[in-house]
Amino acid sequence: MSSIEQQLNELIANMTPEQIRKVMTQVKTNGPVKVDTSYRARKIGVTDLYFSVAPLPHKSTYEEYKLEAEAIRQQCISGVDL
Repeated sequence: MSSIEQQLNELIANMTPEQIRKVMTQVKTNGPVKVDTSYRARKIGVTDLYFSVAPLPHKSTYEEYKLEAEAIRQQCISGVDL
């Protein structure tokens, strides 16, 4: 152990429980971390938007399906309805 560690250990050993409590209330601990889920929520919203209005390929010709699907995809990318 270095001399600094020894000095800290001696200091801690000489502290009363009240003093230790005061020090610990001022020391930041790694508590719960808030996770930002806004990006994930937006991506899920875009996916839901697309599939809620996506055309069914068996109900139209391929060209109509392709054009409509591309239009919906572009709208979802731009985020118009979010």
